[in-house]
Amino acid sequence: MVSLTLQGITRKFGDVTAVDDVSLEITRGELFFLLGPSGCGKTTLLRLIAGFYAPDRGNILFDGQDVTRTPPHRRNTGMVFQNYALWPHMSVWENVAYGLGLRKVPSSEQKDRVSEALRMVRMDAYGERSPNQLSGGQQQRVALARALVIQPDVVLLDEPLSNLDARLRLEMRDEIRRIHDETGTTMIYVTHDQKEALSMADRMAVMDMGAVAQTGDPRSIYARPVSAFVADFIGETNFVAGRLTSAETPLSVETAVGVLHSTVEPAEGLSPGDEVVCSVRPEAIRVSEPDAAGGEEENVLDGVVRQTVYLGDHEQYSVRLDDGTLVKLVDHHPGRRRAGPGAPIRLKCDASQVVVLGKPG
Repeated sequence: MVSLTLQGITRKFGDVTAVDDVSLEITRGELFFLLGPSGCGKTTLLRLIAGFYAPDRGNILFDGQDVTRTPPHRRNTGMVFQNYALWPHMSVWENVAYGLGLRKVPSSEQKDRVSEALRMVRMDAYGERSPNQLSGGQQQRVALARALVIQPDVVLLDEPLSNLDARLRLEMRDEIRRIHDETGTTMIYVTHDQKEALSMADRMAVMDMGAVAQTGDPRSIYARPVSAFVADFIGETNFVAGRLTSAETPLSVETAVGVLHSTVEPAEGLSPGDEVVCSVRPEAIRVSEPDAAGGEEENVLDGVVRQTVYLGDHEQYSVRLDDGTLVKLVDHHPGRRRAGPGAPIRLKCDASQVVVLGKPG
C-alpha cells in the first residue's frame, strides 16, 4: 500500500477541462472516494492515477515518488471496472491468474495467490466456472480478486456496483469494506452514489465541474458542507434564502419567513449584508403545533402541509412556507399524524443544525 499525492492535476480534452487543478493527499491504507455527478471529472482523475491518461499539468506521487510519466504497467495498480471486463473464454481461475502470468510469477506461487484471492472474495468454489455462468455480483467479486491478486500498491474502483441490483449493491458494499479492512490496501473508489460514499468511505472528495469542492470524512461533509452544491449533492437538504445580518456567533439571517440563527461557523468570505442560503437537513426539522409558541421562539417556520407519506418507522412531510418556499422534513416518531394536507403547521430547528452558505451564482 502507498500514499498518493496529487499536485495541481489538470487534464483537458480539446476545449473541455475535465480535471481542473486538483490537489489531494490520500494516506496509506485509506478507502478514499471520488464522488460527484456525471461529467464532474472523477473517472478521468482515476484514469490519470492509473496512468491511462497523462496530465497536462501537475504531478502524481506514490509514497513521494513522482510517477506522472510512469506507464500504467509499472505503477502496480489494480483496476476494477464498471463492466467487470472479464475474459469470457477463460475460467474464473484463469481470469484471476492473468495478471500474474504477465508478471511471470512462478506457477507454484500463482496457485497460492489465486487461491488466496478467491478465498478473500468468497469465490474459491467457483474457480472452474466461466464468467457467463456467474451472477453480476459474483463477476464483480472475480474482478476484485483479479485486482487484488497482483498485490497492488493501490486498488482503483470505477463505479464497480452500478450494474448490480439494489440488494446486491448493499451486499457488495459490505464485502468491499471487509476486504479493504482485511488487506489494508489503499483503495480509491469512484461513484456518483452518495449513500455508497457515506456508508463506506474513510474520507472523500466531492467533485464539481472538474474541481474538488470539498474534502473530508463523511460525517463532516454531511453536517458541515462548505457550499450549496455540496449540501445539495450530499443527501437531501432544504434551502431558505436570506441576507446575513450578523456574522458573529450566533449568526443571524433575515429571511422572508423570519430570522434564522446558526451556531455553525460560516464559510469563509461571508460578511453582513451578503445574500446567503440556510441549509437545513430534513431530519433536523421538528414539528410543533401552530398555537404552541407561548412566547418568543428561535428558528420557527410557519407553513401549510402539502403532502405526507407514512412509512411505518417514519413519516415524510412536504410543507409550503408562508413565502412559498417548499421544505421537507422527516418525523421519526410518527405515533400520530401531526397535520394532514392543507393544515397549518409550525416547524422548528436548532441553531446548531442551520448551515449558512454563500448563495449559488
